[in-house]
Amino acid sequence: PVGNVSPIWSPDGKWIAYSSAQNGHFALCRKPSDGSGAEECLLTVEGQPALHDWSRDGKYLLYSLPVPGVPLRQILALPLEGERKPSLIVERGTNGKLSADGRWLAYQSAESGRSEVYVMPFGGGQGKWQVSANGGGGPQWSKDGKELYYMDLTYNLFAVPVTSAGGALQFGAAQKLITNWSAPQVFYDVSPDGKKF
Repeated sequence: PVGNVSPIWSPDGKWIAYSSAQNGHFALCRKPSDGSGAEECLLTVEGQPALHDWSRDGKYLLYSLPVPGVPLRQILALPLEGERKPSLIVERGTNGKLSADGRWLAYQSAESGRSEVYVMPFGGGQGKWQVSANGGGGPQWSKDGKELYYMDLTYNLFAVPVTSAGGALQFGAAQKLITNWSAPQVFYDVSPDGKKF
């Protein structure tokens, strides 16, 4: 009787968080991954949430919500400590992914008229960079934070070198890794060693 979608692992592997549709409303929930404990609902929300990431320090869940009346989503962060009051991070965006050190947020947004991949500081700071050149989505960081992956609009997978200098990021030339994954919609992840997708 319950619809549970968009599962994500906690950094320590002890929890799985997910979006749940139950009793006529939507919620962000989590449950111990070994099946030993009961479900804990963290937050009730309006509209179907999609979970995107769990910060490496375990303190934040990143998720997106539809914006009422328009075909847009916004990215929010839910603190898992204290009063658990969510904060708006990106007004027009989805698929938010944090870098391994938790300092940078990669996400996709159609603010320019088509979907592109952007990076901005997470938790304060200046700067914002458009990483994709001709449309992009589904960003993922390498585990060491030295590459950012994304797909273009025809499901070519790219890797972009990332370096940090003086509190800002610099992005190298995108390298195509996989050409035209053929599927109606593609989801992917990166293995911890960065050798498999």
